[in-house]
Amino acid sequence: MLADLIEAPTLEQDLSYPPLRMAVASSEGIRIDQHFGQTELFRVYDVSASGAVAVETRDVNQHTAGDEDRRDTICRMLKDCRILLVAKIGITPQEKLAGHGIEAIDRFAGKAVEAALTEVYVSKSAAMADLPLDASTFRLMHTMLRVTDLARSIDFYTRLLGMTVLEQREHKKNQFTQTYLGYAAGFSGMTLELVFNWSDDQAYTHGTSYGHIAIGVTGIAALCDRLAAQGVKMPRPPRAQRHGEAIVAFIEDPDGHRIKLVQAPNA
Repeated sequence: MLADLIEAPTLEQDLSYPPLRMAVASSEGIRIDQHFGQTELFRVYDVSASGAVAVETRDVNQHTAGDEDRRDTICRMLKDCRILLVAKIGITPQEKLAGHGIEAIDRFAGKAVEAALTEVYVSKSAAMADLPLDASTFRLMHTMLRVTDLARSIDFYTRLLGMTVLEQREHKKNQFTQTYLGYAAGFSGMTLELVFNWSDDQAYTHGTSYGHIAIGVTGIAALCDRLAAQGVKMPRPPRAQRHGEAIVAFIEDPDGHRIKLVQAPNA
């Protein structure tokens, strides 16, 4: 399991952050042990500096309306909750929930419900303090571009611009190939990420070919809480990557450009 991203806090401190309503995917209300796609009962709590108070348990089946998609049902059912703690959740439902103002977090899998609720509340409270940001360990990592002919693009950047292919990975489930290129510093320096979508045969415009800027960070959970407190849009809250132990989140700049935040393993 991933280690906790911030030190385990307590509520025994002067916190002025208002109560926070959170939902939890837990089979017995003891530990966070259920996958989002398999949870039928969500436990709802109001968490404040005084502790966590159980509000009610909500049954997905009792809130279903007609042939409504299950994810839409859950978004509507939990619309008053700002946080959802689950053992595991996919990228697509996580982004859908984020679009409804619900931050789905899966980094507390297996942890006691009360301890996880407390940790999230204290982290959100600390983010409101708006203390100076220490970015001394942050760095730009890569820029991602979508390409229509991967071989042609690799030839251009290697043969004509002298880059080296650092890594290439096939993503069969999501139907795309991912290639990283760079210079002598390798992944220690700025790199270029080329993405070829297998099923997309249409030419990209300069706008649609842009993917994101990646920034290497530390303390990603606290940083994202801080950004959220400032109103920054976060289509994908921090989550572990399936092919590694890095923690990744996506935020948006004022013009809607996506920025990928990456915390390396054991950062």
